[in-house]
Amino acid sequence: MSAFPGDFAAAETGIFWDTEDCKISGDLNAGVVLQNIKSTISSAGHHGPVSVRAYGDLTGHDFPSQGIKLNHFPAGERYARHTKMLEDIISWSAEHPEPCNLMLIVRGDTTSQDFVDVVELLKSRKNYMIHVVSPGRGFGRS
Repeated sequence: MSAFPGDFAAAETGIFWDTEDCKISGDLNAGVVLQNIKSTISSAGHHGPVSVRAYGDLTGHDFPSQGIKLNHFPAGERYARHTKMLEDIISWSAEHPEPCNLMLIVRGDTTSQDFVDVVELLKSRKNYMIHVVSPGRGFGRS
């Protein structure tokens, strides 16, 4: 069974990636990781548009100049980083018609109640599919 059934296969997917808590392995660069993410969702049945936003200390990472919106936060600025992620998730979901896919790349043990509340609200809307990826968990649907 596809991770993107029916209308979700062609629907817009917004990816919100906490690069501070979900770091890039030392032997990879950001461009390769981004391509791997897109390849993974394509293999899971998605063929629609994808927008990516990265949050964290981006110093020294080789992010591609197109296809990703970068949000730099100095190391240790978790509250500010997560607040911006939440603002962007809420804004993105308001701007994109349903059905839509939302993918959060976050460390599961650091997600605040605010993240849980926003995800639960979007999950209650029948035409939003939420995917949460955490280190060690891999790709999955929540």
